[in-house]
Amino acid sequence: MSFSNLFAPSIAAMRSNSLAFQVIGENIANAVTPGFKAADTRFVDILSASKASKFENLGGVRPTVQNFISNQGVLQRTQRPLDLAINGNGFFVTNTGFDRSGEFQLSRAGQFGVTVKENNEAYITDPSGNYLLGWQADATGAVNASASVNSLAPIRVDPGSAQFDPIATTTATLNAVLPAGAAAGATNSASIPVIDPTGAQHEVTVQFTKNALTNTWDLAFSSSTGAVTSGGGATVTFDAAGALVGPASQSVALDFGAGGATTVAFDLTGLRALGGAFTVAGSSQNGVPSGTLQSVSFDKDGILSGRFSNGRTRALYKIPLASVDNPNAMALRNGTHFAITEKSGDIELLEADRTSFGSFVPSSLEQSTADIATEFNKLVITQQSYSSAVQAYTVVD
Repeated sequence: MSFSNLFAPSIAAMRSNSLAFQVIGENIANAVTPGFKAADTRFVDILSASKASKFENLGGVRPTVQNFISNQGVLQRTQRPLDLAINGNGFFVTNTGFDRSGEFQLSRAGQFGVTVKENNEAYITDPSGNYLLGWQADATGAVNASASVNSLAPIRVDPGSAQFDPIATTTATLNAVLPAGAAAGATNSASIPVIDPTGAQHEVTVQFTKNALTNTWDLAFSSSTGAVTSGGGATVTFDAAGALVGPASQSVALDFGAGGATTVAFDLTGLRALGGAFTVAGSSQNGVPSGTLQSVSFDKDGILSGRFSNGRTRALYKIPLASVDNPNAMALRNGTHFAITEKSGDIELLEADRTSFGSFVPSSLEQSTADIATEFNKLVITQQSYSSAVQAYTVVD
């Protein structure tokens, strides 16, 4: 061994322990960072051989950083609707660009927020500023899940990103009690809301007129904002106990001009003829006015649902579970984000509700896998090793 080679083992040891200090410091600094995956330092002996000797010479050690990306962290409940954790295997798919022009990165950091761009479009992003990606649902809430990451889209959640299309009323019910002892010609009326094809609401009035025949009433349908084109009149009869004999329903065609036309089947089975005053117990209809997006939240299947101003909810996106063959071989971008490599394998997209690979836990976060006690214990050992390397260097010097 040459004179200069006498310094090699101690110098290599000091450099290796310096890297170990860096890894330990990174773990400690991210001990409370959601989704952080702790790493460790491994050391490999450096051996060299010469023609003058049949024995190998120790040239010190070479450090390698091992990332334990596949380790599961403890899940903790939160009250935030955009927090999302993964229980089991899998990763979120993110991209550094909102138009997917950046690098695809996998992460377990589910502390999501909203980033508003200059055009007032709002997108869901993670703590590193990456855009969360998912499969976009159609206007009915159906999701077409594809295996390609190029099928994923950034998740936009501003009010202009989604609209709940109106649904015209086609069925309605009225529950009412008619006064059995009313005189012929006596009238009572009730109103039922009806939604036209454009989403506007109208009032349809049902007028009950006592017929001269016993237990018989004449019905007339009308609307001050529309025209009744057919089915505007009917006669209903009751038995001696006040139960409806018939008809059970009445189909009424309505035309609201610019609002369009719709035909409503009015269910009359909720009518009764009893003693006492006229009483309306309630009414209902299946029409839905248009609605704008007001809030969003995740569920256990990774569905991001939107709640609209009309009180309805609908699926907007579905978050996939991303899988790679060897997650620990992915390239580290920071403590919570990773990029695929040749050794890790390509990204495979799975649906949480169709696999046992992993599952989503809404309003929860996966805690860091770094343990403070373990890191401080490694810190003491590394400090002792570094001091020994310094002493060895001093002796050689």
